[in-house]
Amino acid sequence: MRNNTYRALGIALLATLTACGGGGGGGGGGFPIAPIAVTPPPATNPDPVPQDPVLPALSLDFELLTNEFDPVKLLAALNAEGSKGFRWVTSPNFKNDPRHVLSKDTKAADKYINEFLAAGLSQDDYLTQINARGAHGFRLLNDGTLLRNSAVSAWYSYTLETSLRRNNSNTDPNNYPVSLDGFLAQLNAKGAQGSRYIGEKHFAPLPDGRFNIQSVYENAGGGAFQYEMLPGAGKDADFIAQLNAQGAKGFRLNFIVFLKSGETKAFYVKDKAQTPKFTYWIVDRPADASAFLAQLKDNASRGKAFFVDNYASGTDRVAGPGSSEPVQKVIYSASAQCQGVLCGDLYAFSIMSIY
Repeated sequence: MRNNTYRALGIALLATLTACGGGGGGGGGGFPIAPIAVTPPPATNPDPVPQDPVLPALSLDFELLTNEFDPVKLLAALNAEGSKGFRWVTSPNFKNDPRHVLSKDTKAADKYINEFLAAGLSQDDYLTQINARGAHGFRLLNDGTLLRNSAVSAWYSYTLETSLRRNNSNTDPNNYPVSLDGFLAQLNAKGAQGSRYIGEKHFAPLPDGRFNIQSVYENAGGGAFQYEMLPGAGKDADFIAQLNAQGAKGFRLNFIVFLKSGETKAFYVKDKAQTPKFTYWIVDRPADASAFLAQLKDNASRGKAFFVDNYASGTDRVAGPGSSEPVQKVIYSASAQCQGVLCGDLYAFSIMSIY
């Protein structure tokens, strides 16, 4: 290698001397040296710019309702829109401008009926009522709202299990246990029986002062659910990578647990009877309701269903006078080879758990 280097240097020097008239006795004589052709290295291809896949547009339309705090008026408004095929999806709040977002499948003949449960029910009365309504096709959306699609024949049954997600402390109801292994085992045991976890319900404290917190499970028949728990990913790029890696395996994000230590755990659920694929996108949350409505419609036209609003990024922050707040995000998703409750935007508001 060294000899070759010296030879190359010698040839280059001799070429220089020849061009300058050097070598020999002067006067421009010298031995002519042909220039050496140097082949430039091949240009490196730039990294491809990520492109969204071409997805079939969803037949979804959206509308906004002004938030109505009177439950009688809200129920009347929801049912009026439900008769037109619109279903309550989420309730964003934009600078003290709370709205309800409703979604409609324009290709379906869906008609929705909403009901509200009475407040302050005992555990026994709560379970009796949701099962009585479930037998008539009403699904539990959150701990106080039931929804029925009158165009579909369906039934739902519910069970309550003592929560293994919290420690039921009377002084700190949000004090999660260090280990969630027991909770994961409960999820998978109930999932194997066809019951899907949909959240928690808080009842009056037990006689010893601990909070009576129950996990709520729904069984609609014909399903078997599997759960996985992964460490939460802080950065958006890491989180979207985890979402899509799990989605490729047929798992859909179920909820996120925030531990007292500051750690997070992400829980994913899979319908074992299917082999679906899920894809996710995280985008900035619009500043006002009209912009959010436009974003919902635009994403539906691109085949992306609304998944969850108000996801707070753990790394991007908005600095203000004396404060630093997480940047609010919206997560959209698309599903393939998927049918049922885990698909499309039907999943969005059926989770009572915090994200």
